[in-house]
Amino acid sequence: MAEIVVLAAAGMGAVHRDFAKPLFSAVQSALGNDWSRLHCDSLPGLEAFHSNIERVFEGMQKRDLDGLRARKFLLYGMAQSAAQLEDIRQREGMYERGQGAIYSALQRAAAVAGDGAPVVLLSHSVGCITLSNYLWDAQRSSVNHGIWRDGGPGGVRRGSSRERFLRLKTLSHWYTLGATNPLWCAGKAREQIQAVTSNSRGYLFRWKNFYHPDDLFGWPLKPLSPTYKQAVYRDYETSPLSDHRAIGAGPQVLPPEDYWCNERVWEQLIGDLRTLLKSGRQGALVRRERSSEALAV
Repeated sequence: MAEIVVLAAAGMGAVHRDFAKPLFSAVQSALGNDWSRLHCDSLPGLEAFHSNIERVFEGMQKRDLDGLRARKFLLYGMAQSAAQLEDIRQREGMYERGQGAIYSALQRAAAVAGDGAPVVLLSHSVGCITLSNYLWDAQRSSVNHGIWRDGGPGGVRRGSSRERFLRLKTLSHWYTLGATNPLWCAGKAREQIQAVTSNSRGYLFRWKNFYHPDDLFGWPLKPLSPTYKQAVYRDYETSPLSDHRAIGAGPQVLPPEDYWCNERVWEQLIGDLRTLLKSGRQGALVRRERSSEALAV
């Protein structure tokens, strides 16, 4: 039985369902036999957007445009986010369907790893916003939109361990990679920019944010507001501007692979997973010892 849940959320682009396969394969190689103790799954972007976005992109190609690959990448990310926010209160709208995909992935994870399993989230670019919205809603007792409206979907008892898991209260680590959060809230006054909580309302997780200084969609998050400063454990710069290897690259939009392969991200991720695996193994030994003592008595 799996003991730890690892979920990777898609960012921009026409992301296929196995987009995180290279990441999970690398984790498997690093952890060896302990890989079997992980349940890994991906949270792909909604495919319902793709036909509309492709239609717009095909129409635009009739004009002379530079940087078509980058334009398509941005079009997918921005259009998907805009579509979800546009119908945030609509039942069965894109916002609710996006959260439903996360909810379904967590249901699958709970069936494999149990309701108390620690969760590690990895999200890239606009995937950070999707997960942030899910967490924000889940952390409130009452919302009038999304999957958690009216207390959440039926079939799960309120206050149960399953509901706690689905609300991500067993979240242990959240890795945001190239987070676009400032793009959606920079127009607000500083006191109005609110982050999800990482250490209250029944939550206790470590939020690690990674950004490349040349990534146009990657930003440090702690300077955003007091609540971000408190919630984010640390902003990690994946490559200093002084790095001679980055000279000449200029502004760019980095795909998730550039973050997954980064030495700093990789070192933190594998270290955190090994710590969780060690804690789980020690907990299992304690439980077995207590069971043996009870039998002896």
